[in-house]
Amino acid sequence: MATMKAVRLLAHGGPEALTYGDFPRPETGAGDVLVRVLATTVSRWDVKYRIGEAGGGGLYKLPMQPGRDAAGIVEAVGSEVKAFKPGDRVVGLVHPVSATGESLYPGHVTFGGNAQFVARPEAQWLALPATVEPAEAAAAMWSYATAHRILLDRLQSRLGDRLFVVGGTGGMGSAILDLARAMGVTTVAVTRSARKIDFLKRLGAGATIVLPRETSAIRAEAAPRGCDGAVDCSGDPAMMRLCVDMLRRGGTFVPVASEGPPAPLPVTVADCTRLELTIRGARASTIENQRAVLALLAERRIGPAIHAVMPLSELPVAHRLLEAGEVSGRIVLDPWR
Repeated sequence: MATMKAVRLLAHGGPEALTYGDFPRPETGAGDVLVRVLATTVSRWDVKYRIGEAGGGGLYKLPMQPGRDAAGIVEAVGSEVKAFKPGDRVVGLVHPVSATGESLYPGHVTFGGNAQFVARPEAQWLALPATVEPAEAAAAMWSYATAHRILLDRLQSRLGDRLFVVGGTGGMGSAILDLARAMGVTTVAVTRSARKIDFLKRLGAGATIVLPRETSAIRAEAAPRGCDGAVDCSGDPAMMRLCVDMLRRGGTFVPVASEGPPAPLPVTVADCTRLELTIRGARASTIENQRAVLALLAERRIGPAIHAVMPLSELPVAHRLLEAGEVSGRIVLDPWR
């Protein structure tokens, strides 16, 4: 049996629970495309799966192979595949789908992208433009495609809008800032670390605020008339409350946190009445969002922030960096280093 290097989670626990080693190479079904993975990533959702915080009720079973996205070269195709051939460059969100085709995202019920090879149905792959490097595509595919849906569908952002962003240094938050800049949406980003200000500005933040500061002072400096929308990527109830307090009447709040235990929204009926508040959830991207992100990458209108490119074998190190808050942007993994 052919083998490959991969990382598997055999039991919940700390980063040491991630096992790097030789595992069976996936088989290629009639409708599958087998891809030699050149770049994959690590996300905070992977951390949640590792510690057992995500997938309650046994939905996501062990052993698990983490990794939401993968970019690489087609190694082989099944007999029914029409769109791809060996040697083609591709990228895809390799999160699983149920037997009915409904996305279970976020989550993993089949093995993810943190491996040298991944096999998925043809429809889950997109052709990688010649001007886009695999590391760029892997770094952007999950975070930017979801951010694209948040901005266009959930927030319905338009040219000239002002958006308040909490958690802008993470993978999702940095994607929101970069896409908002490309759309002509002005952003106000907050951080607790002054050393992250330059990073936020490079991603396109129109105004940056170092916390802690009084809400009234933040609003007076960055958005005296209030913001059209607010996104929280932290999961901190105090930060969600700050998002609501930064909105204008008729504004929209989108909580998209992937960290911490479930928390109630710090919103009252009076808030809804006073602000005529809209709250929208955001679950996942569509294939149209993914295609749009690839086109923007090819045109060099966006550029994902890559914190580091690390060997796949160092995935436990990447998890430790994420948990310590030491990552700005995304960590890309190279399965062949």
